[in-house]
Amino acid sequence: METAMGKDTEVGTVLVEVLTASGCSRCQRTKTLAKAVISELRDVRIQYREINVVEEIDYAVQLGVMRTPAIAINSELVFLASPAATRLRQAILDRLGES
Repeated sequence: METAMGKDTEVGTVLVEVLTASGCSRCQRTKTLAKAVISELRDVRIQYREINVVEEIDYAVQLGVMRTPAIAINSELVFLASPAATRLRQAILDRLGES
């Protein structure tokens, strides 16, 4: 799968991307939430990446991001705002095939 960095994610991995902007207080909370959920899952197949939408505007537009924060999983926009931890956890597990 092609990511914004131009690298393929490995088969069986899940890439969680938090799309942020400078000065966005909700973005910081969303980054903290995503890191906590990933840490709790303790699965080496889960990768994390922060994306500044100003620095990677083409990728943000490609995903359909209209505001921040947003979360994409495997280069698919999944959450248009900060989700509850349970929803993010389930979305990750679904993509790992463990739901």
